[in-house]
Amino acid sequence: MTIKKLILQLHLWLGLASGLVVFIVAVTGALYVFEEEARELFQNKYYHVAAPENAARLPLTQLTDTFRAHFPKEKMLSIRWKESKDAAVIFFTPKKLVSINPYTASIAGVRNVNGDFFTVVLKIHRELLLDKIGKQIIRWNVLIFFIMCISGLILWWPRQKRFFKQAVTVNFKARSWKRVNWDLHRVLGFYALLVLLIISLTGLFWTFDTIKNIVAFVTHSPTPEKETKQKTKPIPGKHFTLDEAYAYAIVNYPGARETFIAPPADSTAPIRIIMRYPYTLVRKQNTFLLSPYNGRLLKADLYANYTGYDKVAKSNYDLHTGRIQALGLGSKIIWFLAAWMAASLPVTGFLIWWGRRRKIKKPAHVYAPARNTNTITEVQPL
Repeated sequence: MTIKKLILQLHLWLGLASGLVVFIVAVTGALYVFEEEARELFQNKYYHVAAPENAARLPLTQLTDTFRAHFPKEKMLSIRWKESKDAAVIFFTPKKLVSINPYTASIAGVRNVNGDFFTVVLKIHRELLLDKIGKQIIRWNVLIFFIMCISGLILWWPRQKRFFKQAVTVNFKARSWKRVNWDLHRVLGFYALLVLLIISLTGLFWTFDTIKNIVAFVTHSPTPEKETKQKTKPIPGKHFTLDEAYAYAIVNYPGARETFIAPPADSTAPIRIIMRYPYTLVRKQNTFLLSPYNGRLLKADLYANYTGYDKVAKSNYDLHTGRIQALGLGSKIIWFLAAWMAASLPVTGFLIWWGRRRKIKKPAHVYAPARNTNTITEVQPL
């Protein structure tokens, strides 16, 4: 068996084993590409409020009081808002997303996390709604998909330059649907290959620490370590508010486009503030950990100090989802089409395998010399 035939067998059986998962992940990935635009269109009331002229936002303390008054049993995970005049302030909990008008401190809208369409889509994409088991399935499926991309490229590669045109076009005029299906499989796979390689590589970066270590080595950066929890010692009679923490960040590092604040999870946990700024490719964000008692800065991760590894890590999400700021909507359209092409590959691949499996081999004709003649006649098999 030649190397190419071995690769074909590898491509075939890995494809059959992972085809259903690839289809589900690709479809949910395609749906999630335009998540931001869809939320603006269908969930606008949760993100925007009427902004009075010359009005200032109310203190976070007052908005927090409103939240706790309406949802006393809900655990507040984080508070997020965009730094625009009409932006609602959104409180995140394990079960609810609560939008509050920052000018009136009234509830603008409430969504159930488990009932939110894009939250469900993302859970299917990440874990197939199977929690830890699903995460492991997706984890290894990402690696399989990367191998499928490489093996697919090897199988597609034309033996000679004169066959290149044939390799990049679909012959819709072919008499057999099997031929059209085969063309669709190899041609669409080729056109989507570059984007699919980017998607699979960024997926590998998330799921395997080995990939992170390789990136750190290539970029001459320190080996990434898991973030250690910062702890602070309670100080009786001292309290540093969320408003004071936000004021520290916005005054010392102005120009943010979006803000995330996570209140202390317990008596020893810090206030976490993430300020995200306009960027083109590498996400620019500053992260601060502050004591909730005296406001002491415990840790600061600034985009100005990014290492080569940090730049890869901060651009990984946008490269995976197609949200490349430098290309605008164009990158999302490309990623969207590539995702649907990826979803078609398991279908066309399965049809190729099924068609060959059901192919009936005709019995070979046997020829023998006829009696009393010098001619050759065909003898039908028994």
